[in-house]
Amino acid sequence: MRFASREWIDALVTALNAQPDLAAALEGLGRDGALVVEADPPAWPHTVAAWAEQRCGRIARYRLLADEDEILELEPAYVVRAPYRVYRSLLRGGDPLQAALSGRVKVEGNLEALVRRSSYRHVMDAALAVVPTVLP
Repeated sequence: MRFASREWIDALVTALNAQPDLAAALEGLGRDGALVVEADPPAWPHTVAAWAEQRCGRIARYRLLADEDEILELEPAYVVRAPYRVYRSLLRGGDPLQAALSGRVKVEGNLEALVRRSSYRHVMDAALAVVPTVLP
């Protein structure tokens, strides 16, 4: 499945919701968040944005956004954004904490709360391990 496609996001949410530690990883975080994969031509010609809402320790609602500007209307607790090449690096095993602290990944929201949850990286890693991902 192509990274950040609707099909890929559906599969990732299903895989995340199947992780037993997801509720603990989400505990104390805001209600929702957005992810922005910024255009990075020629490999990634257009910006892609997605939004998700958590409830009771699960991802309850999510959607691919038609336009990145929808984030302004949704006012999520967190917005995580980076160029495609940074996400590609993270999907290939790069350290997300280091990427955020170095500024390669921009985080709007409580970065300290996310850093405190870095021990839950295995939740995302396990979900990504079962989702076939094709990177352009």
